[in-house]
Parts: sequence; C-alpha cells; structure tokens
Amino acid sequence: MPINHASRPYLGLNQVVEGGASKLALYEVTNGQHFDAFLGVAGFDTRFVPLHYYNLQALNLMWAHLKNGTPLPPSQVIHTIPRGGVPGAAPALTTANLPAIAATPGVNAISATNGAVNVPN
Repeated sequence: MPINHASRPYLGLNQVVEGGASKLALYEVTNGQHFDAFLGVAGFDTRFVPLHYYNLQALNLMWAHLKNGTPLPPSQVIHTIPRGGVPGAAPALTTANLPAIAATPGVNAISATNGAVNVPN
C-alpha cells in the first residue's frame, strides 16, 4: 500500500485531532518492503532491506516506553542502504545497511503542521 495513501494521511489527521498531545511516531524505512521472505529472491536481494529488523526495534522501543517511561523517538525517515551486487548473490546485510531508529533524527525528522506532513528526502 502506498505510504501516501495510508500512514502519512493518518499522521496528518492525528496531528489535527490530537495536536501537541499526540504520542504518535511514524518511522519510514527507505528501501523496505513488507515481504521479507522475498529478500532471498534474485532482484529483491539487491534492492530491498528487511522491515522485520525495524519491527523488532520499534517493539523494543515501545516496551521501554511502557515499562520505564522512556520517550519514543520522534517520527523520522530511516535511510537504509540496499546491498547491491549481483541479483541472486547480494552481499550479506550488515548494520551499515540498517541504521538504527535514531533517538534524535535531526534532518531526517518527519513533521506535521495543520494536517500537512513534511517528509525529508
């Protein structure tokens, strides 16, 4: 599902309804796709990264938030690096390909004002 038709409008509407009281955080992962099982298929392996890696990070962040009151990182774009290489024989994934969800996203922060969502490139 295109992010412009799902998550981004939800973030904009949430900002209009809840304003500054909102606790919503949106994490957009570049080069991600929802079917991690396809990552072993030639062509998918060189172009995409697993979202499951970020699902686990987000769940751990939520656990720390609920258990200890640790603030969730703000909405952000996470710029990943595809493995590249030859389709069907992509190099192994490393943490260089998969940066962590940042506590302080800086220029990668996603913002919403008056229902308009600003997503950095």
